[in-house]
Amino acid sequence: MFKDYPKEKRLKGGTKVMLRPMEKKDEKALYEFFNGLKPGDRLFLKDDVTDQRVIHEWVEDIDYEKIIPILAFDGEKVIGDATLHRSEHGWSRHVGEIRMVTASGYRRRGLGLVLAKEIFLLAQLLGIEKVQAEMMDSQQGAIKVFETIGFQKEAVLNDYVKDLQGRKHNLVIMTQDISRLWERMDKMLLDMEDHGG
Repeated sequence: MFKDYPKEKRLKGGTKVMLRPMEKKDEKALYEFFNGLKPGDRLFLKDDVTDQRVIHEWVEDIDYEKIIPILAFDGEKVIGDATLHRSEHGWSRHVGEIRMVTASGYRRRGLGLVLAKEIFLLAQLLGIEKVQAEMMDSQQGAIKVFETIGFQKEAVLNDYVKDLQGRKHNLVIMTQDISRLWERMDKMLLDMEDHGG
């Protein structure tokens, strides 16, 4: 599944980035990436990524059967992290969950789109038919990104989650079928390339 990595991609403006699965050796760079995020960006993550033990656990306990983490690098620096979470058994084994975060200096340049397409490609290779994304309703930027690539709101669960400061938020669950996603993603990437990407 990972034989084609590392992969080089070009963002809007011509910046070349490298994508590859996370490895144990990435602990320091990943920790620096998460600590470089603005506090407002970290507020909505499911884990306290400022705790080095959290990052250490992630890299020590890599299990590609359950979670596939793809990192984006600019040189040696991590600039994006996208993960595909899946269940091997049970009634939702055909559904994967995508989580993604990018460095603020690389937003609006196509990095999120490049990472999302990579995750969707892996999902398709694994036989996943539908992907979902979960976010707090106050994450309007993230909701817009997922709507742009065709995700639909499936549910809003009131006061369902707490941010890292303990404040309650509504949880928005968005989904998209893999089969419909490809056409939209390909068109968006072509548009990005036509406009200097």
